[in-house]
Amino acid sequence: MKRRDFIKYGAVGLGAVSLCAPNVFAAGHNRRRVVVVGGGYGGATAARYIKLIDSSVEVILIEKNDQFISCPISNWVLVGMKRMSDISFGYQGLAARGIQVIKDEIIGIDAKAGYVQGRKGKVEYDRLIVSPGIDFRYDLIEGFDDAARKMFPHAYKAGPQTVQLQQELQALQPGGTVLMTVPDNAYRCPPGPYERASLIADYLQKNKKGSKLVILDPHQKIASKGKLFKAAWDAYYTDIIDYRTEEIIASVDAKKKTISTYEEEFKADVINFIPDQKAGKLAFDLGLIPEKKLWAPVKPLTLESTLVPGVHVIGDATDSLSSGPMPKSGFVANSMGKVAAAAVVAELSGKKAPLPSFANTCYSMVSGTEAIFITGVYKYDLAAGKNIKIKEASITSPGRSAYYGKCADDWATSIWSDMLS
Repeated sequence: MKRRDFIKYGAVGLGAVSLCAPNVFAAGHNRRRVVVVGGGYGGATAARYIKLIDSSVEVILIEKNDQFISCPISNWVLVGMKRMSDISFGYQGLAARGIQVIKDEIIGIDAKAGYVQGRKGKVEYDRLIVSPGIDFRYDLIEGFDDAARKMFPHAYKAGPQTVQLQQELQALQPGGTVLMTVPDNAYRCPPGPYERASLIADYLQKNKKGSKLVILDPHQKIASKGKLFKAAWDAYYTDIIDYRTEEIIASVDAKKKTISTYEEEFKADVINFIPDQKAGKLAFDLGLIPEKKLWAPVKPLTLESTLVPGVHVIGDATDSLSSGPMPKSGFVANSMGKVAAAAVVAELSGKKAPLPSFANTCYSMVSGTEAIFITGVYKYDLAAGKNIKIKEASITSPGRSAYYGKCADDWATSIWSDMLS
């Protein structure tokens, strides 16, 4: 699909697609049915690729939100490089492929009977794919009540908080202070906070003279693409960025608008608090997370849950100890969606799932025009008898460039088309 056509047809509203769920998708359906829950990078891709692999399979996508809003590229929105409308898309492309798109929130599952329970009714399945995404561990921080959640937006799920943080940055007076935190491992998009820091620093430099950005990072050093980020910060933002490592947040105070480590209290005009993370609530609700654990274990060759038979888990919610040492990224979720689609279609046909391989590419802007990247390919080392992936190939950009910045924009358009068209 041409870029202009994807933007034209993919970004329109929901008016053309019926998202009203019937009370029950009844038993005794005649076709093989796969239900996909979650219409993000993993789920939308899985639904589309099941139809591409075998158009005879009935595919139902259940998503609680009206639109897909991309977390990758949302950092660009914060500083005015993109608009929310540029990263928001409907599901018309999937509906046009014969995928039934239902707007509902799934609240339970009966794996033996083979159905998921939504707020509007239940939907039966032969195989189920879920892409639960992530949620935040607010309970780790003293004082992180509802007022603090409103006061300190994470903007790490693209949506209303993205707009809130953008507006707070716009309202910042010259000479003001922005403070942001980096979550501890494991978390969605390891380089994401550092790209955000780079773009905020660039924005402050151009629009808010004399302003500072304080970064509180629990790691000993930049957790991803460290040398490349550090080189850009040293070149462009030495008078703006105050980067502090091994900073563990102990408490927050919404009334005082402060964040405290175990050693120091910080006050700022704008605070972007990105909490530590865990699998999305749906994964816990469906019994996909072991007791006292945070992520969903899966069988590495098919991504089927080790806890609930017939349910495949993809995307950021998976436990990398079982799925393999891959980052939690949009590209990996997209790759997992394709692997799960191939596995499900094979299983429905009584065949063995193909041996998967996975890929990841991640661009990060370090200024308003320049980007860096890392890319990798992963496969299983079956000869060694291990059920984990090994990195087959990896390339990191030799430096930053405006050309890579253009590639980052094209990457987004390409993957959105791959998921949704």
